[in-house]
Amino acid sequence: MRNRIWAELTQSKHNIEFTSTYSDRQRFILRIFNMGILAFSSAGIMGWKIWENLPLIACIVIAGISLLRLLQPHLIMNEKQLKNLDDIHRFYADYYNRIEKLWYDFDSDRITDEQATKAFFKLKKLETDINPIIAQTIRSKPKGIIKKCKKNTDEYFKLVFNT
Repeated sequence: MRNRIWAELTQSKHNIEFTSTYSDRQRFILRIFNMGILAFSSAGIMGWKIWENLPLIACIVIAGISLLRLLQPHLIMNEKQLKNLDDIHRFYADYYNRIEKLWYDFDSDRITDEQATKAFFKLKKLETDINPIIAQTIRSKPKGIIKKCKKNTDEYFKLVFNT
């Protein structure tokens, strides 16, 4: 049971790191997307004199912006999905604290193996509520983010637990 609790502890810390980093990245992409749309829309309105002699290009730009707006939910996360990411992060932060307490209690022999097993599976059951939200929200797991999170998590455990 000791190894199982430790593995869950490290995984939950990784999930905290991942959701935080992924959320930051998605929010950055959404900001850039919205600024780009705003810039092109403003340029279309403000620069009408420029487009006066190039109506075909103006139509293409306007059509492109409209198409991007329609495709936005399929390309980048919306506010509801970002809120879901925040909820997932909050869940794993709380989950990590509970697993860490279980780890300390078990490691210091405050609870028996049987008590640890019961508490562990009770905590694992909590994860079933968040799994559908994770499946809906996290479309992909970019390898770069995973590597960065793994590195941060490993450094954290070396610093805090001397592993």
